[in-house]
Amino acid sequence: MDRSRFSELIRQHHLTLLSYARAVAGNDATARELVQDSFVAAWQNIGRFEVTRDFAAWMRGILRNKWREHCRTHAREVPFDEAALSALEETLSPHPQGDAVIFVRLEACRDKLPPPMAEALRVCYDEGRTSEEAASLLDLNPAALRKRLERARETLRLCLSRKA
Repeated sequence: MDRSRFSELIRQHHLTLLSYARAVAGNDATARELVQDSFVAAWQNIGRFEVTRDFAAWMRGILRNKWREHCRTHAREVPFDEAALSALEETLSPHPQGDAVIFVRLEACRDKLPPPMAEALRVCYDEGRTSEEAASLLDLNPAALRKRLERARETLRLCLSRKA
């Protein structure tokens, strides 16, 4: 696979992979680091990728391994167990409608969030503000914002893990 095709595939799957990483890692900084490390590992091992395989599934497998590696080096963080990872993986598996299904489900779950949680997610993730900017904008202290985001992510994770 040449560099331009690889770049095209990365651009195509970046947001989905980042969403998966955020769900697994629970925070944006770790998620971005995992995605970056996964892209580097994919490029280094591109010769092992079989073009008949699903590129998104291959990348999620690499990210899953990077997450396990991260957990080993950061033992304080609690990793998802295998069942939770498998359930999350299932929500990202190819469907007839493509990867858009996960975003439809995520949007439905977000619509169920209490307004303070939804607003914290919107300001941090949709608008891309730093936690300091978001806390100031929402008139919260940074610790309260982090807790609100943690609760929102957990609520979304639970909602997405339900088979519906």
